[in-house]
Amino acid sequence: MIDSLGKISIVKMATRYARNLIPLKTLLGKDFFRKLDFLEKSQWWSSQELENYQNEHLQALIHHAYNNVPYYHEVFRTNKLTPSDIHTVHDLPKLPILTKDIVRARVDDLKAKNFKDNDLIRSGTSGTTGTPLVFFTDQKLKVSGFHGPFIWRHFGWGGHRIGERRAIMSGWALADRRPVFYHPVNRVLVLSSYTLNPVSAELYARKLRSYRIQYIEAYPSIIGLFTRLLKDRNIARPVDMKAIFCFAEYLSDWQREEIESFWGCECFDRYGLNEGVVQGIECEKHEGLHLASEYGITEFIDNENGYKNIVATGLTNYAMPFIRYETGDIGRLSERKCSCERGFPLFELSGGRRRNFAVGKDNAAIPIANVTIPKVTDQVVEFQFIQEEKGKMTLRLVRKTGFRAEDLKKIEKELDEKFRDNLEVTIEFSDSVFKTANRKTPVFIQKLVNIQS
Repeated sequence: MIDSLGKISIVKMATRYARNLIPLKTLLGKDFFRKLDFLEKSQWWSSQELENYQNEHLQALIHHAYNNVPYYHEVFRTNKLTPSDIHTVHDLPKLPILTKDIVRARVDDLKAKNFKDNDLIRSGTSGTTGTPLVFFTDQKLKVSGFHGPFIWRHFGWGGHRIGERRAIMSGWALADRRPVFYHPVNRVLVLSSYTLNPVSAELYARKLRSYRIQYIEAYPSIIGLFTRLLKDRNIARPVDMKAIFCFAEYLSDWQREEIESFWGCECFDRYGLNEGVVQGIECEKHEGLHLASEYGITEFIDNENGYKNIVATGLTNYAMPFIRYETGDIGRLSERKCSCERGFPLFELSGGRRRNFAVGKDNAAIPIANVTIPKVTDQVVEFQFIQEEKGKMTLRLVRKTGFRAEDLKKIEKELDEKFRDNLEVTIEFSDSVFKTANRKTPVFIQKLVNIQS
């Protein structure tokens, strides 16, 4: 079994080195390019054609799960169902929702019996403020499966093509805490978020210039911090960027404005989960996120707070299928059609995860994503809200040296306008904010035990 969460052995290091010598097109393989070519065509299918595709692949997945996955065989028998009862996407509500707690408790029963341990890759989520989630994926999906082609289709929407250089700023940790590494085969410049600070920001800018990087793939929080550090040191943008692809975190309007203004290019947002059940991608029209229909089936289900929970069924991972998986995210399906004329439905994220909603004194769910502290003052490096008690929050600020009393007043005014008397906010100054194991920087940490992750 391959353990992607464990330490790298000497054998794995040697394997990685050998892979670095393989040309990119050879490394990706014919299957990758065949599937990418398919996705380039299927994006122009009609909505009915895409639904027909989903129905066909859903039937295959359901039969596989019933015959090979102990958990789902039990679910069908308990609910007096057979695979023939799930014929289309509209039949999915006949099945119960799969929660994260169920996955944690029944992980072995969710693995398909017709997969050997050597066929599996052990994966997981970071567990931003809760318990990490462990699951398994088909090893074949690592390179030649659907995940890579889906991402490269999105890169193409922003003009980025295979063979062109890009930089990545995410949760990659480099050996010996090196700040920078260039992968010559993948043509990727890795700028480590673990060593990002006012001094290294200048080094990163020089590397972007020397490698003539025109595309960046990044967590919004990291590229945002990098941008603020450059501006604070009066460093102009080092290259004329063509596109920035944001992923793994909720991209707020103020972050988009900050990034696009400095780098002089458009942001292309991408939404998804490590569990591989849903992908939302933003096209060149920027009219919302497209649901990649070939990737999974997505439901929007009303919750008690007046929002809609995102429940998704992945169509690509047969090793450990996620059927009607409760993602923990909030969103809504749009009635509009994108002017790009692709057949995918549009949807919107409503502040990201349910844990991104604070609980007011009156039990109201209050979104935190629309709090725009960087817009009211440019004297804050990073900020983070923390809630441990209903109706109360702490705002942790990492200040710049130029932070003054008037900046504090602007922040207090912003908080008052957003929260009124429903949330009492205590401001505290700090040298840092909490970051997850993979270097995500949550804007909000919800510690109330009755809020699902």
